[in-house]
Amino acid sequence: MKSKIFTTAWELFKSGVFGTFAAALKAAWNKSKLQAQLKKGVSYFSFTKKDGTVRNAIGTTAQNNFEYESKGSERKDNAAVVKFWDVEKRAFRSLTIDSFIGFCL
Repeated sequence: MKSKIFTTAWELFKSGVFGTFAAALKAAWNKSKLQAQLKKGVSYFSFTKKDGTVRNAIGTTAQNNFEYESKGSERKDNAAVVKFWDVEKRAFRSLTIDSFIGFCL
């Protein structure tokens, strides 16, 4: 677990998303926590959209909460991106980890 977080932090730092390794490490921990919550079930969280507005989202990645058939994309995962199923919009969405604000109740 820790080695994956440090690997993610190093990728975020190398890509220039974060200026310091400490900031990249904090973001990697946040990404890990968010992905764990999404895997457990429905999670409430907020992030800043690219236009600057704050979005409160309800998302999941737990397979029993949605039905989706993959089209077979061969894309490489980006360390800065978190993908999730938006329960309200009934579609996949994503956010960059530097825009993540926190969990909502």
